[in-house]
Amino acid sequence: MKQRIENYIPKAIELVKKVKIANEKNEVKNEFNGYFSAFGAAIIQSGLKPALAFYANEKTAKERSKILKAIYVLITNEDIEKPDELKGDKLLQYVINNSEQEEILKENIIDASIALKLAVRTYKLVKS
Repeated sequence: MKQRIENYIPKAIELVKKVKIANEKNEVKNEFNGYFSAFGAAIIQSGLKPALAFYANEKTAKERSKILKAIYVLITNEDIEKPDELKGDKLLQYVINNSEQEEILKENIIDASIALKLAVRTYKLVKS
């Protein structure tokens, strides 16, 4: 787990910019700190799929869905040119389509979210 988080961090730093969690001035809205903190708790309390469904709703949570886009790229290691253009539910669909590996995916998703939370801290946090 610890090693996987360390391996994710370099790409996570890059993805914070690519999925537009950070703006063009390399600033991140302070609310993302809360989103990342709540994400792990949501998985533990509600389960993986309900937590992903909640974060994936781009109509009510456009900013939160950016987290799922970055996690999807981290755990699948896909080379996606414009990850910010992924649909917000791409990670949820990936988990549903690979349900036989749900426990492994859950661990990877939590580790990726930790790496992204650490990556966000390398950017300047600003009030929204």
